[in-house]
Amino acid sequence: MRKPFALFRGQFLSSVLATLPLLAPVAARAGEHLIDVSASNITDVLSDIQGGLRRGTRVLDKADVTAAFLGDDHGAQGFSAFVDGQVTDGANFSGAVVGDAQTVSNIDGPSSFRLVSAWVARDFDGRGGIKAGVVDLNSEFDVQATGALFLNSTFGIGPDFSQAGQNGPSIFPTTGLGLVGWWQPAGHWQLKAGLFEGAPGDPTHPGRTSFTLSRDEGVLMVLEARNHLTPDFVVGAGTWRYTASFDAIDPARSRLSGNAGYYAIADGLLYAAPEGDKAGLSGWVRLGFADDRINPIDAAISGGLVYTAPFGRMADQTGLSFTRSQFGGPARRSGSLRPAETTLEATYSFGINSHLTVQPDLQYVMSPSGDPVIGDALVLGSRVIATW
Repeated sequence: MRKPFALFRGQFLSSVLATLPLLAPVAARAGEHLIDVSASNITDVLSDIQGGLRRGTRVLDKADVTAAFLGDDHGAQGFSAFVDGQVTDGANFSGAVVGDAQTVSNIDGPSSFRLVSAWVARDFDGRGGIKAGVVDLNSEFDVQATGALFLNSTFGIGPDFSQAGQNGPSIFPTTGLGLVGWWQPAGHWQLKAGLFEGAPGDPTHPGRTSFTLSRDEGVLMVLEARNHLTPDFVVGAGTWRYTASFDAIDPARSRLSGNAGYYAIADGLLYAAPEGDKAGLSGWVRLGFADDRINPIDAAISGGLVYTAPFGRMADQTGLSFTRSQFGGPARRSGSLRPAETTLEATYSFGINSHLTVQPDLQYVMSPSGDPVIGDALVLGSRVIATW
């Protein structure tokens, strides 16, 4: 049974959202705009042309409107705030067409309007800081910067981590309350820690905006360390753990505590092209593990290469990537699953102008969800990104 703390259900969120108007006089005196408002729309047209659950084409869409306050521009040194409202159309391409576990499109979510971010942050002269409010965990932890080009959701946050919890961690499509702090003990090191809702949103209504803290749900604790070996290359490692207990996959076992995992990342520029301005070859690799007593995926590895400014076109990017999620022993025995699901992706992003990008994409999914009944899937599609 959910036992909400009233303070966090309404008053805490209200105080976060109220921060922007409280800061208004600062900007008003300077005669400047207080808030920077922007919007974006991402549309994926994806076709399963071979294998999967069935052949078919679906259109997925995600629209965002954001508002940002940067205190350094308005006399409030170190302060910032951000709000993001989002709507998705609920095409359910992976669940209804492909049948994969790793999710072909990172905008595939339930049909709803939601508040995905609403936070206030304070930076202390670049040596540390704190952020509180509605926080997307993946904006702070387990970030695969080079992998952001690709459509498959596993290149945003590892599937070993994204699967965890009653309703997943605080990530798309359901975010929750969070508190994040970071410290830079040296110029190239960063230590970061976070506390998040144990079950963001409402597990019975995926994608719904809901904030509730309870003893039964507990909290999710995350810790990460990153070392910038060069300005353009970083290595890092992180760990996460839930305080709540969870049902074991093996029905013969009772509820278990200690749902935890860890991951490592190496990500950055491998070759700087003479065109400069980030042109060249970047790459990354990520490895993660989770408790197989509770989570279906017990290990995952992903990585790839991205070339920026191919053919001298500075706004373009092209890349190849792979991801493999291994199913743990209890999940394989319970569902008679194959050992793993593997996906290969090739993509090319054309920068039409500063507001429009078109991105053809091809993915090949082997052993979707580890189900021996589902055939390997070939997915052809394209993404269009418009920004204002």
